[in-house]
Amino acid sequence: MFSRPSLPKTHEEFTNDLAQSLLECQQITQLIFENRLNEALRKTKEHLLHSSISFMQAGMTFNQDDIEATIQALRHTTNMAKKYEPYRPWITFSLTSKPVMTEEELHAKLVYAEALLIRALLTFIQDQGLFSFISGALKIKECHDLFAKLAKNNDPSRFSSTISHEHFDSGVRMGNGAFNLMIANLPQRIIRCLEFAGFSGDRDFGLKELETSAMSNGLRAPLSALLLLGYHTFAAHIFGNSDGDLEKSHMLIEHYLKRNSNKLYI
Repeated sequence: MFSRPSLPKTHEEFTNDLAQSLLECQQITQLIFENRLNEALRKTKEHLLHSSISFMQAGMTFNQDDIEATIQALRHTTNMAKKYEPYRPWITFSLTSKPVMTEEELHAKLVYAEALLIRALLTFIQDQGLFSFISGALKIKECHDLFAKLAKNNDPSRFSSTISHEHFDSGVRMGNGAFNLMIANLPQRIIRCLEFAGFSGDRDFGLKELETSAMSNGLRAPLSALLLLGYHTFAAHIFGNSDGDLEKSHMLIEHYLKRNSNKLYI
């Protein structure tokens, strides 16, 4: 997904490339539901989707090797996504206070923000100690700013098709949902420090955003579902802030079983 063009392309060519990339991502995501995770990983080796699939595997196994592989994939993803930073001469930039991002730039920026979010989540998975919480909290500063900016650009009129916007919307909701849920479940001493720095997390809002994304047809729906299941069945008990919601977990699993017959990895 998103191979950097060597020559300038027209808006129509960019739109066609993006639509094709999103379609390929959907097809690869389907491989996951068919229990063909290794094949999906091979097909996305040089794609930005690779780190998200690696994270799914790490989230299911909690295996240290899988976590390390995901971290390596995330480094590759962030480097690739940064290549989509638009070049704007400093004179033009100084005269334009708020340059408008193109549709492709919005999708690439979303991928970059997701990579930062996943890296922060992995920090908490690796170690539940105080240093890990502080380290993870520091990693999400840029992530928080990016998702806030992306949410402001989550306007259907900015996209060439309903499908393109649905994929983007599912990602923005997943990011904001996971961010709020993560902040809300940190230890109180960490939350107080973050609130002093201007951060806050709303657990109910986070769960609602993840549920909306998980029930959509967007690309990030499966990852949102995995985050919800992980929270209700594991993380909620670790953090000790709630008992999780097993009823909603069962409803979510039933929903995906109906959509994907008996092939679901969950």
